[in-house]
Amino acid sequence: MNTIMNYTAIQCAFTRGARVLCLALVFTVVGCQEEDEDLDVSFLDPAQTERTAIDLWLQDNYTTPYNIAVDYKWTPFELPNNKVLVPVKEDKVIPVMDVIRKTWIEPYVVKAGEVFMKTHAPKQFVLVGSAEYNNDGTMVLGEAESGRKVTLFVINDFQKTNVPAVKQMLHTIHHEFAHILHQTILYPREFKQVTPSGYTATWYNTPDATAWSLGFITPYARASTDEDFVEMISTMLVEGKEGYEAIVGKASPGAQALLRRKEAFVVAYFKESWNIDFYALQTATQQAIAEATK
Repeated sequence: MNTIMNYTAIQCAFTRGARVLCLALVFTVVGCQEEDEDLDVSFLDPAQTERTAIDLWLQDNYTTPYNIAVDYKWTPFELPNNKVLVPVKEDKVIPVMDVIRKTWIEPYVVKAGEVFMKTHAPKQFVLVGSAEYNNDGTMVLGEAESGRKVTLFVINDFQKTNVPAVKQMLHTIHHEFAHILHQTILYPREFKQVTPSGYTATWYNTPDATAWSLGFITPYARASTDEDFVEMISTMLVEGKEGYEAIVGKASPGAQALLRRKEAFVVAYFKESWNIDFYALQTATQQAIAEATK
């Protein structure tokens, strides 16, 4: 209390026009000192807040088994302060995280083991109700930070029976997790030479058909070699063999050959770096998506 009073007095010395107001504030603090000694500020400590059914579910399904924290309550310091964002609706939290658990965590656990997921899974998820819009007209659906934190946007629109929307969300999850993997063990340098002249900062101006014709699985894959690599992974996992083959089939023979080379790099990377059969993981992921979106 004394520290606050002294700080206010120093501020007054540099604000002559507001001297009277500042002094009044100082005296107000002093006058309230005795009455505020027993003020309850326990609400400032998150540990003192009552845990809800959502908190308990997240504890049982994420924190305890995988040491993953899920933040769904509004925490501004976790988010950009120059964007207009909307808090998540609480009734969306368990349905969203249940689908993510079934279609991302469980397939990896089956094919790579619990130790793999406990070691490499991000330690924090932050949920946001709306999308994050950029000045160039693009929309951020998810982002990862240093392999430790994943932020998911557009949670308030979630409906598990809306398969295209669910796949879009899962694409983001698998995309960001693939970033974590290649930031831990880098993919082969030779991958960067498959389509070296096709990368562009204005990838968002690329129609799907143009991307495919250039040997890229999505327009965003043109953003950089890192994005190209993880877009291959996330597309193959989320779309499954049938969906992936349908995309490849729309490309020209030359572009198909480029996509096949990238596919071979992905499969070899998973086997050599992580001892994971990628095609088995792809099948398990597809089965999980089909089951979770019923």
